[in-house]
Amino acid sequence: MTSPIVGIQLTRSWKWFLAVGIITLLTGFAALTVPMVAGITLTALIGSLFIISGFFQAMHTFRIHQWKSKLWYVLSSALYIIGGLLLLFKPVAGLFTITGLMVFIIMVNGATRIIFALSNRNVGGWPWIAVSGVLSFAIGWYFFGMLDDPEFSLTLLGTFIGVSLLFEGISFIFMGSQLKKMAKEI
Repeated sequence: MTSPIVGIQLTRSWKWFLAVGIITLLTGFAALTVPMVAGITLTALIGSLFIISGFFQAMHTFRIHQWKSKLWYVLSSALYIIGGLLLLFKPVAGLFTITGLMVFIIMVNGATRIIFALSNRNVGGWPWIAVSGVLSFAIGWYFFGMLDDPEFSLTLLGTFIGVSLLFEGISFIFMGSQLKKMAKEI
């Protein structure tokens, strides 16, 4: 349960929820309009994060005095930096790779939900988990079959980003409108 002070502060911030929702919704529309650009942007962001992580790991190696332990951190940091550079300098290839991994994860996630549901048949609602697993696996399998189509492969990740941002924006807008109603009651 939320304290009255927190509730009052939340209701007063309804405008922020609404503003964030509108911006997120518009960003979602932009991603859906040019999904390849959204996918490449995400690829570049992931590449940048890999490089930053690699540099921090490399800096950490100066604190390790044993060569055996240091070697693994040096190799790990080098892999992060090289992977990040590849994603930055070969963003289309990186987008293909990330999309392929995403499709594989969708399929594995579906399979694990099916296994979980079947191994927990004594729990209520297990059929729904199984159905969601079958749907995820089927969608993943369909996407996997479509990965040979370059246009599909280059736009799938951006489409997912756009749809996700749309739903997030809508939820923030609804939250803001509900908080506005609550603010009028206070």
